[in-house]
Amino acid sequence: MPGIREELSDAERFVDVVIDAPARQLDRPFTYRVPPELATRVETGSMVLVPLQKRLQVGYVLCFRTRPELPSIKDVQAVVDEPPAFDDSMPDLGSCVAERYRCPRSQAPRRVTPPGRARKVVEVVAPLVDVREALDALPELSGRKKEILRALSRSGGPLTIPELREALGGRLASAPLKELEEEGIVVRRYVVPKPKASRIRIRVAEITAAGKGALAGEESAHFTHARRHLLQVLLEHGGRMRLADLQRASRTSSSVVRGCVESGWVRLDVEERLRDPFAERSFPDVPRHTLDPHQEEALRRIVAALEDGGGVFLLQGVTGSGKTEVYLHAIEHALGMGRTAMVLVPEIALTPQMVQRFKGRLGEEVAVLHSRLGLGERYDQWRGIKEGRYRVVIGARSALFAPLRHLGLIVIDEEHETTYKEGSPPRYHAREVARKRAELSGAVLVLGSATPSLESHHDMRNGRCAPLVLPSRVDGRPLPGMELVDMREFNAQGERAILSPRLLNSLAQLQRSGEQAILFLNRRGFASFLQCRGCGHIFRCRDCSVSLCYHARGPYLLCHHCNWALRPPFVCPQCGNRVHRYAGVGTERVEEELRKLLPVLKCLRMDADTTSRKNAHWDILEAFRRGDAQVLLGTQMIAKGLDIPSVTLVGVINADTSLAFPDFRAGERTYQLLTQVSGRAGRGDLPGKVIVQTYCPEHYAIQAALRSDPESFYSQELQFRREAMYPPFCRLANLVVSSPLEEHARCAAEALSEDLRSRVPHGKGVVLGPAPAPLFRLKGRYRYHLTLKILHPRGLEEELRAGIRAFEGWRSSFCRREGIAPEDLSLAVDVDPVTLL
Repeated sequence: MPGIREELSDAERFVDVVIDAPARQLDRPFTYRVPPELATRVETGSMVLVPLQKRLQVGYVLCFRTRPELPSIKDVQAVVDEPPAFDDSMPDLGSCVAERYRCPRSQAPRRVTPPGRARKVVEVVAPLVDVREALDALPELSGRKKEILRALSRSGGPLTIPELREALGGRLASAPLKELEEEGIVVRRYVVPKPKASRIRIRVAEITAAGKGALAGEESAHFTHARRHLLQVLLEHGGRMRLADLQRASRTSSSVVRGCVESGWVRLDVEERLRDPFAERSFPDVPRHTLDPHQEEALRRIVAALEDGGGVFLLQGVTGSGKTEVYLHAIEHALGMGRTAMVLVPEIALTPQMVQRFKGRLGEEVAVLHSRLGLGERYDQWRGIKEGRYRVVIGARSALFAPLRHLGLIVIDEEHETTYKEGSPPRYHAREVARKRAELSGAVLVLGSATPSLESHHDMRNGRCAPLVLPSRVDGRPLPGMELVDMREFNAQGERAILSPRLLNSLAQLQRSGEQAILFLNRRGFASFLQCRGCGHIFRCRDCSVSLCYHARGPYLLCHHCNWALRPPFVCPQCGNRVHRYAGVGTERVEEELRKLLPVLKCLRMDADTTSRKNAHWDILEAFRRGDAQVLLGTQMIAKGLDIPSVTLVGVINADTSLAFPDFRAGERTYQLLTQVSGRAGRGDLPGKVIVQTYCPEHYAIQAALRSDPESFYSQELQFRREAMYPPFCRLANLVVSSPLEEHARCAAEALSEDLRSRVPHGKGVVLGPAPAPLFRLKGRYRYHLTLKILHPRGLEEELRAGIRAFEGWRSSFCRREGIAPEDLSLAVDVDPVTLL
């Protein structure tokens, strides 16, 4: 509502503020008056401090408004951070996210808050007198008061309420604290801590006209050799550079710099700089390729939509068909029109390759946003986008909320990937939120994939997005041939091979040919589980209902859900035996097998264990691209997007891993993974080959990937989904109730199920469950879930909202009756889930 602000320019101003708190009872805007002293600082998107229920809270300004019919309106107390976190278009997007994914409105603004700048108001207890003197002068103080003062004395300063409670062993009574306040010994107040990320200011040296004159030969008694050298280095670097870099390059001391400053030859300034995560990397120019007729047609239609004010396209191209080149051409057109663009990638592992190509083509206008950057680096990338220094953004799903102005183009590469679904509130899907942001911005949305999701494929058939097809690889290169190896044959012969002879022979030829291979196994670690040879006991996580994965590099047993680890010796708790069987295969075990059978081949492993440090993805891929290793072994992070011309062989160690998941999308994921990983082979001048090891060679998903026949897969999978009434023929909402006590979780799930069944009209939806979730216990909490199938096109938003509200009331009563904390009984709502685990 920008017009309202102008109308109120000479009168009182009022704003709607959403409170930054997840409580559903606060899930609405609150109106505040803007006091005159803050009139020039409060804007849409400002992070402000406001009073609410006798305390201060952080909130976000959604919009300006006229004065409401209320008897009294409280004032905004302060502006917490500048510039504003978001602009006028973001509140509408946030409202859509909150409405579609059934989350509190406060959780949407958090997505657009600058990295490291989110703040919470905290209550602290601070002493008003010398604590030690008070303890000596007031011996009549009660024991509890003395404990509080001693805790403050040990800390040497104020303590937050949680810190004080922890210092007192988990016990903090309110009465003695209140009495200390009344006696003027301590004070309780609300403070806003400093942000975790801040701007950096550096000292910069600049040569003056007098300094240039001194170098030109004008005599000076103070012109020593060291000072001359410093000025020469400074002039060679353009006359202005960071002071630290100048001293390092000229190898001079601070006294030499000080002498040049005192003589008027150098001027020192302090300036703000943006941290550049790629400052140490170079990006060779990427030539502009000539498009083939199919690419030209796709680009023509995207550009026409840019000029017409928006549209949604599904760019379906086989692996290696040049989708990225179409993206680059389209972005160049958008930039030429004065618009901006963003490109989303599903894996951080794909970011290095995309950054190299995009920075090599578009230069310094490209920003990168993902969680592996340092907090300060992310904040500065965000600032650069906000200030208009960067007009193209590349990143994972969270980059969707980057503060780009004049947005013209959104590209979602590999749009079928489940990583585009957020796992914590708000549990949004980037594809659907991008559709809404494109609509609000008048932008074009391009969904790109060789294996589109069934939802996007169905949308294309029903006209929700326009098809763009790239049917062949660039330069007429053939798709790689795929061979199936039936691993059941080895079991019948009594062998339990990890690598089949056919795959081993193909790998052995790499050393002679100088070519490279990618080996794919979507399971990290050495073994899936450890089993006692004495009694058969399987080592399981203490907090989750899953087995522990054995990691040989350590060694240790690890839960991949909660990270609980068990260190050796591994003693069976049932019989005390120390001899165990390693069952199942992970990437570590394949790496060891390769080292044993083909020691001449060097292998690089790329999974969550080897990429935990910063820039690890980049370093591993660069080493492989340089030819430092013949084999790249990894999990799903290597299955898509990689374009390395020397890779001619792809081996899939076990194609059945995803088929075993208790999920209706198992077939779809298997087909997509096989098609994507096979597409890494033969992208150069040499043809490629794919060897797939499987125990289920007859499965329709594997057969469709073998024949490169997407239409047969989509037809059969859509038929199964239609018969079972699963997406895309309905929408789902998965509701998971969890508690440390199984009985509480079961009771709550039954109450929620009964209430929802009473609200959902016949024919508009179906409530399935409740039942124990496939992951029944996770991080110490028992989980029951029920699934709502939404059959009606208009949805069941009102019924679901009312059911959640009713459950919140039921939960409050139940927790009071059972004497448990509210956080010990929680409800997670996942609308449009990508998994039901």
